[in-house]
Formats: sequence, structure tokens, C-alpha cells
Amino acid sequence: MAEVTVIALVLLASYFWIQYRIGKQLIFQFASSIREGNTLILERPMLLNKNFPLELCQRTLDENATIIRELEKDSNQTNHAFNEVLGGMLDGALILDQDHGISFANSTAERNFSLGQSMIGRRLEAFLDSFEVLDLIDQLNRGNKPIKAEFTFRRNGIFKDFEVASALLSPIRSNPKEVYLLLFREVTEIKRAERLRKDFVANASHELRTPVTMIKGFAEALVDSPDLPEQQRSSFISKIYKNSLRLQTLVDDLLSLSELEGSRHPINLTTNKLCEVIRGIDMYLQDKPYVNKDKLKFTFAEEKEGFPFDAIKVAMAIGNLIENAFKYAGCFSEVRVSTSLSEGGEIITCFVEDDGIGIPAKDLEYIFERFYVVDKGRSREKGGTGLGLSIVKHVAEAHGGNVHVRSQLGNGSTFSIDLPRFQL
Repeated sequence: MAEVTVIALVLLASYFWIQYRIGKQLIFQFASSIREGNTLILERPMLLNKNFPLELCQRTLDENATIIRELEKDSNQTNHAFNEVLGGMLDGALILDQDHGISFANSTAERNFSLGQSMIGRRLEAFLDSFEVLDLIDQLNRGNKPIKAEFTFRRNGIFKDFEVASALLSPIRSNPKEVYLLLFREVTEIKRAERLRKDFVANASHELRTPVTMIKGFAEALVDSPDLPEQQRSSFISKIYKNSLRLQTLVDDLLSLSELEGSRHPINLTTNKLCEVIRGIDMYLQDKPYVNKDKLKFTFAEEKEGFPFDAIKVAMAIGNLIENAFKYAGCFSEVRVSTSLSEGGEIITCFVEDDGIGIPAKDLEYIFERFYVVDKGRSREKGGTGLGLSIVKHVAEAHGGNVHVRSQLGNGSTFSIDLPRFQL
């Protein structure tokens, strides 16, 4: 009897030990599958107790795998959308790791900083030697809020201005290798416009102050000294009148330039023939005392049909060139105004040519800038404002055209305005 009891106990102990081993193995498989996010098909061993909830474990694993697949799908879609957004941005975008290694660079960033070559896998410092950018990253490491900075980038002797914004990616990205997001916006033209605006305001203030001061000074002299000799009084009145004309010309030019630069639609297109507009330019020149019409010669290309352009502004631009020739060409025999058509007729060019003293080579690059004058003394004497050629340039560019100049000292000057006859 005792032997039977011992055998029964041994069998019972063996059964529980087998159940323990089988159950432990299943639990390890179950936990490993959950940890790795994998699915698993559980098979019931022959010696496993029928009450062990194997079906419940299988359902849990399947549901867990489904949830993980959905999460991975959402994560991939989010990452794809994130990269698509950055990749399609007009601004440059870089993603860096903790050591400033580049893990993502969109095409704009590579075009700006590596001449289109891939930046991925290299350090930021290999492309940007900027204290401002490195300081921005350092401030992020110190827990400061995302901020912006500006820096100047130089490549092949060309300077470009950029504004860079930064942010930590940890709140929106789970990849530990992706830490910093840098966004670069080129502001070269904005900075240039700001400098031009400041220079314009300073120059305009100076140019306006001069005639106003002269008018005020001579007027005060007339008021304070009613017994001035008639000759001196006439001289003062003549100077007041001369400076008032200069002031009026300056204001008119400033308003014209402001309209061309500040308006969304600076030109009013109507269909005309350029030769007919130039023939009617006498209206613009009739009040210009320096223009001698006997020295003005016209030659026009045949225009079978008109084309859309702003006749008033184009006439003003060409009239300005003609007036400048008579004012500043010095000793010359004639001013020739002509037009020509390109081979296909897409472009019509107006030339204003003189055989006067010419323009120094060092000044040719700058003469279309606002308030730039070659000879300041002569310009003031002739009533010039330094804005005429800038207006000519803006009129041409507003039509999608260009303005050019060719000149040599002693051999005269030729200004040309190209206007497209057909809008592409």
C-alpha cells in the first residue's frame, strides 16, 4: 500500500512539474512576442491542462499584433508626411543628430549650401561655418525656447543672407538620432530692399532739403529786407523760382518712382505702335529748355501692328533719355532716336544715341541706381534729380523688358530699351 502511495505522489509531482514547465515556456513565448511586436501561433501541448486559457492568450497576441501594425502604419504615414512637407518646402530644412550629423536635407538646403550635392551623413560644420547657427543649437540644449537668428553665407565670392529657425524634434519624433530641426529662409533680397529703402529715404531727404532750404532762405531775405536793391531782389526771386522748379521735378520723379515700385499694377497696357508714341513725344519735350529739336533725328522700323504697352510711361522713359542726352552729352552734333525689331519680331528696341562726351567706364555699372549722378555739379546746374534713369529702368522692367547702355569717353553714348511685343 505504501508503495502505491509513493508512486502516486511521484506521478502527481511529475504532472505538476510538467505543467509548470509547459506553462513557463508558453508565458516566455507570449511575453517575447508582445515585447517584439510579433504575432505567434500558439499550439496546445498534449500534456497541458485543458483549463489553461490558451485561446485567450492567442486572441491577445493577435489583437496586440494588429494594434502594433496600425501604429507602425500611422507612424510611417506621419514620417512620410513629415518628410514630404520638409522636402517640398521652399525654405531649406535640415535634421541633425546630437553630434550635428545630418540625417535629412531637402533639395533647397542642398542647393543653397552644397551646390546640390547630398549632405546626408556629414556634419553640419562641413557646410556651414556660422557661429550664429551653432549658438542657436547650443541655446536649444540649454533649454531655451526655439528662436531665430540671421547669418551671412559665402560661396564662390557671393554673399547670401539667411534667417534660420530651430526646434527640438523630441516632442514629435521618436527617433533618438534625430534631435534638431533647422529651417533656413534666404532673405538676401529682403535685406537688399531694406538697405535700398534706407538709402532712398536718406537721399530723398537730402535732395528735398536742399531746394527747400534755398527757397526758405531767399524768401526770408526778401521778407526781412524790403528795401533790397531791385537787382538783388530780382536775383533772389529768380533763385526761388529755379529751386521751386527743381523741387517740383524732384517730387514728380519721386511720385513716379513710388508708383512704379509700390504698385501691384504699375503699368496700364493699351495696344499702340511704338513709332507713333515716339512721334508724339513732343508733348513731353516741349517744356524742356535744353532740347533742340533741330538736332533730333528719328528712324523707325516698320510696325505692321501694335502691341500692348503703357504708352504714357514708355513715352516718359524715352523722353527722359532724350532730355538726358541734350543735358549731359556736352558738345555733340545730333541725338538719334531709332527703333528695330528682333529677327522673329518678339522684341522691339528703342535706341537713343548721341555723339557727345560719353560716360566714364567706372560709372556705367551704377547709372541706373537711384540718385546716382556722374557729375553732381552739372546735374544740379541742369536741374537733374538723379532719378530719371532709375525710372527708365523700372518702366522697362515693368513691361518685362530691359534697359542697356554702351558708352566710351569721347565717343558718345547709346541707351536702349527692349520691350517684348508678345507676352509669353
